Amino acid sequence: MATGRNKPDANLRGWLVFCCVILVVSGTAASATLLATVALPAGYNQYSLNAYASYLIDSKGEQTPEQINRETRWQRNVAGDVLNFGFTDAVVWVKLDLDIPSEKTDEWHLVLPYPLLEQVNLFVVSNADGTLQEQIPDNAKLRSHYLHFALPPSNGTPLLLLLRVQSFTSLQVPLELWSQSELVNHQSTEATIWGVYFGVLLALLAYNAFLFLSMRDIAYCCYVMYLCSIVLLMLCISGMGSLYVWEDPQRVRVLLPLSTGMTSLWAILFALAFLRTTVIHPRLKLALWICAGLSALLILQSFGGSGSGALMSGLLSIVVVAIVIVAGINALASGAVIARYFILAWAAFAMGAMVYLLNIFNLVPVSGFTTHAIQVGSALEAILLSFALAHRIKEERQLKLSALEDKNRAEQQMKQAQSLALEQALHDGLTQRPNDALLLQRVQDLIRRSGQIDAFALMLFYCPQLKEISSSLGRRLAEEVFCSIVEDTNRLMAGDPQNIPIETSTQSFVAVTEFGSMVALCRLDAAAESIYAYAQRYMAFYDRTIDVDGVLLDLDVVCGVACYPKQSDRADLLLQHAAAARDFGLRISESVTIYSSEIEAFGRRRLLLIGALTQAIRDGELELYLQPQVHCQSLQLVGAEALLRWNSPRLGVVSPQEFVEVAEQAGLMGLLSRYVIDKAFGLLVRFAAERWSISLSINLSIQNLVDPGMVSYVQQAAAQAGISLHDVVFEVTETFVTEDMDVVVANVRELAATGCSIALDDYGTGYSSLAYLSRLPIHELKIDRSFVGQMNRNESDLRIVENTLKLARALQIETVAEGVEDATTLDSITRLGCDRVQGYHIARPMPFDAFREWVLRRRIQLLESPSTH
Repeated sequence: MATGRNKPDANLRGWLVFCCVILVVSGTAASATLLATVALPAGYNQYSLNAYASYLIDSKGEQTPEQINRETRWQRNVAGDVLNFGFTDAVVWVKLDLDIPSEKTDEWHLVLPYPLLEQVNLFVVSNADGTLQEQIPDNAKLRSHYLHFALPPSNGTPLLLLLRVQSFTSLQVPLELWSQSELVNHQSTEATIWGVYFGVLLALLAYNAFLFLSMRDIAYCCYVMYLCSIVLLMLCISGMGSLYVWEDPQRVRVLLPLSTGMTSLWAILFALAFLRTTVIHPRLKLALWICAGLSALLILQSFGGSGSGALMSGLLSIVVVAIVIVAGINALASGAVIARYFILAWAAFAMGAMVYLLNIFNLVPVSGFTTHAIQVGSALEAILLSFALAHRIKEERQLKLSALEDKNRAEQQMKQAQSLALEQALHDGLTQRPNDALLLQRVQDLIRRSGQIDAFALMLFYCPQLKEISSSLGRRLAEEVFCSIVEDTNRLMAGDPQNIPIETSTQSFVAVTEFGSMVALCRLDAAAESIYAYAQRYMAFYDRTIDVDGVLLDLDVVCGVACYPKQSDRADLLLQHAAAARDFGLRISESVTIYSSEIEAFGRRRLLLIGALTQAIRDGELELYLQPQVHCQSLQLVGAEALLRWNSPRLGVVSPQEFVEVAEQAGLMGLLSRYVIDKAFGLLVRFAAERWSISLSINLSIQNLVDPGMVSYVQQAAAQAGISLHDVVFEVTETFVTEDMDVVVANVRELAATGCSIALDDYGTGYSSLAYLSRLPIHELKIDRSFVGQMNRNESDLRIVENTLKLARALQIETVAEGVEDATTLDSITRLGCDRVQGYHIARPMPFDAFREWVLRRRIQLLESPSTH
């Protein structure tokens, strides 16, 4: 039974051995017959051989055709697609057994319709003796942009073909069999299609080059260079470059990455110029510039003939196209309308390039569409970008038209602004009446047309109270008063035919040269009244009382007059002479003053005084006189006022009013006051030497009170002289005029903080005495001589003095009466409760030596008459 059971097992083992032998033999036979013979059907001129090919990869590329022919590791292309190995450095061998029917009498060519194949060798194996014969490409006989080999006649015997293929680009091996007539027809068709393609690109290139030369726009230059790069790139991809431009196919190894790098570089530059960098996000701009740098590196690397150039070209192209499209979308989102065409153009190119690159990278099957996709995409892109540039021209034209309109509008506005500025330059900003510039133009015009008006006068009216109103009651109120005076004056003069209008368009007979000053012009006619009488007639208009914020004020207007042609034949000199007459009238308290030689001499003297005063201060010509101040009850000497005197060796005695006024107008008050302070502190040293315990009063100008360095100078001078500031009284006048009242108050307070006393001089002559008393640290009130001298003859002045003394006692402020000229006044002021007096009844101002003698005599008199006051 065991034997019986073993027989089937033995039989089974035998069958298995037999099957294995059969399988081995079958496998060997299958390996031997893996290459199928291509049997071509009749009636066709073009055949695809991809499905009949077998391939073998020689990674080292060292095997010979004989060795390859004996290989048994061939792989059949079962799918029948084009053999696509992507980017590889390996050598690929392709084997093909071809049986061409004998009835096909036309010459046949093995065609590889992939222009980027760099190196292909064809070997024909003779079935008779197995010898290998290499076939040379047939481009010398029949030119084509595809690599093709003329096949020998088969004579009824199949041809065994071996192809050795190597490429630095994507390695694709499309195998087709074409008859010679088909090859000729196909090449003619391809040449026509590519000719149309390159013709379109060259036409667009020429058109945009012309636009660049015409418009000098960098975007057109970048686009022209981009088209040149595209042409070079497509010449490489299509094979037309090797066919018609350069003969050596190996040049594609350099030209392909070179053209790709140039295309990427110029595409980026065109995108930046076309979209304008202001509408592209900064990060996108940075990415574009980085890609531009990589493109430049690729261009440089291409000259080295690196095998990786094609791969880098493909990768860089993908990145550049993506970033450029994103930049276009970003620009469109930022409001750049022309980016629409830009995005469409690059989208078309991107689709074509993407399909082509996917084909190159062996990600999509090889076909006519995938092979020519970049051709279609680049053509569409070139056309759409030309449309975009044309639209850009339209937009730029519209922008230029808009810019021209804006420019015209701006010019109109500028003209209006200039007219307004000219109007403002010729008119006073406060009253809107003609100013001194328009006045001088009008006067000069009258002088040029002197035949029509032989003589005329320029009258300058000035109201000095306005500045005091501005300081006391506020600038706004003073401006309202001035505007009212100007308008009233203009209405008054408009009704007088003798007056000359300064501006006829506004019926202005008055010009405003400065705040508080008005100018009018009038004809001088022998038959008419004199200019003096004429001016006096108008001065009567100002002889009235006006209500200024509840304060009744008598206008004190002065008028200076200069006549043409008697005083001058120049407009500026006429105005200058009228101002000089005004100043002279203010000095002598004359309401109307006509310019004369006396005034001219006065002006020259003032100029002489300005120069002489500076030198006099340096040479010490000015001397301090002292006027005593005595106590009203005891008549004891309690103080003195320092009064400056100038006895010039060249000019004689110059009155204080004259040289102080010159110093104020010439800006010399700072220098003069420092001179007085130094001399006065020197007198205090001499007081101490004489053992006199009396105070010394020093007058300060308004210019000193706004001087930021005056307080520190007083402290330094006191320290240097070694005197105490408690013995010093600084007198500030109540009638000072300034718009920097806050600065004055701050400086007076700082001065009082040094230990000195502050006296308010000329009290009662201003409009805001109580305001000064409340804001300033006042220690002493000096009642003005105009009230003290008239108090015994004028009840109003007596009441002013009496009430002032009561106010001072209430505020605990010491009082000093100025201008005590007789014993009666001294008795009256004493009964009213004044603390101190000074005046000619006590003593006149005198030099120090005379003052010392007076002090000695005064002591003797007081000792001899103890019962006297």
